[in-house]
Amino acid sequence: MTTHVVTGATGLVGAALVLELLTRTDATVICLVRPGRSSATERLTTALTAAARAYGREETNVDEQICRAVPADLTQARCGVDPAEIGPVDEFWHCAADLRYEDRHRDLLFATNVDGTRHAHDLARAAGATVFNYVSTAYVAGRRTGLLREEPAPAGLGNNHYEESKTAAEHLLAATTGPAIRVLRPSIVIGHSRTMAVAGGRTGLYTIHRRVHQLDRMLTLLGDAGGRGRPLRIRAEADSPINVVPVDLVAADAVALSTAGAPAGTYHLTHPAPMRLRPGLDLMFAMSGLAAPLLVGGDDGFTQIDREFDRRLDFHRSYMSGQKVFDQSALRAVLPDAALLSWTIDAPTLERVFGWHLDQLSATASVRAAVR
Repeated sequence: MTTHVVTGATGLVGAALVLELLTRTDATVICLVRPGRSSATERLTTALTAAARAYGREETNVDEQICRAVPADLTQARCGVDPAEIGPVDEFWHCAADLRYEDRHRDLLFATNVDGTRHAHDLARAAGATVFNYVSTAYVAGRRTGLLREEPAPAGLGNNHYEESKTAAEHLLAATTGPAIRVLRPSIVIGHSRTMAVAGGRTGLYTIHRRVHQLDRMLTLLGDAGGRGRPLRIRAEADSPINVVPVDLVAADAVALSTAGAPAGTYHLTHPAPMRLRPGLDLMFAMSGLAAPLLVGGDDGFTQIDREFDRRLDFHRSYMSGQKVFDQSALRAVLPDAALLSWTIDAPTLERVFGWHLDQLSATASVRAAVR
C-alpha cells in the first residue's frame, strides 16, 4: 500500500483530489490541515463531506485507517510537521495556495505560495517522497500569448501578484534536489462536470459572475437605478478564450498521471477547445436580466458606472483578453484519453454553470435578508 500526503485538502482542488485518490487508488491519504476554529480532523471531515455531497458521491470513504488529518502550518519549517509522523511517503501533493491578489496581501501571498512551497518540499524530501506534485496554474503564462508549451515559465511577466508567486514557486522547485517534480497547471477551475456544484470558495469565473449579478445593487447605490437596460462598457476582447475546466476532471487527470507513473515535468490540465468570451459574457448578463455588454479596448467614454465596474474587475481583466493556447503534448503523451481532452464546453453547459451559481447567490441573499 502506498502513502500520499496532500496539502490544501479543504480547498476546491485539494478536496476533489483527495476524493479521487480514495476512489481510484488503495493509497493511505494523509492531509496536512491548519487548525482553525475547529481541529484539523473536524475541518477535513467537514470539507470532504461537503465535497462528496456536492459532487454526487454516495460516501466519502473517509476513516482514520485510510485518510487522516495532521495539523500543519505552511509558514513553518517543514510545515511544522515531524517527518516521522507521516513517512515513509510515496507521493506528496501540494495544492494549498493563497488566492488573494491585492497589493496589501502581497507579503502574505508570497509567504504562503513561495515559502510554503519550500517548506512543503522540504517535508516531502525528509519523509522520503519519490514524487512531489505541485498544483500551479496555467496562467504563469502571464502576459505571454500564442502557443504556450509545457515548460518553465519566464519570470517577470505576471499580470498580478498571484501569478508572480506561482511562477516563483515553480522556479524554486526547479532548483531543488530530491523528489521528482510534476508541475500540474490547471486553467480556470469551475464546479463538477455533472452536478456543476462547487465545494469550497468560488473564485475566478464565479467572482465575475457575482459582480454582474450585483450590478443592480451597484446601480442603485450610484443613483442610476434606471441603467439596467443600458449596455455596460467592459475592457475585454470578444474572441479571447475562456479556458475553464471542471474540478473533478482536473482531479481525475492529476491522479491518472500519478497511477500511470508520469515522468517529472509540466502538464497543462486545460481545455483543448475553450469557448470564446463574447457568448459567455452575453449569457452571463442575460441570465441576470441585463443587456449584453459592449466590449471595448479602452476606457474612453466610460460613464461612472462603467468605471466602477471596471475597477471591480481589475484582477480579472487580464483573463478577458489575449490569445493563449495551452499546448498539451506532455499530457497527451502519458494520457491520450485524458478526461479533460474529451469534455465539451458549450452554451448549454455554461448556462448550467451559471444557473447553479445564481441559485447559490439567491440562497445567500435570502439568508442575509432573514438575519436582518
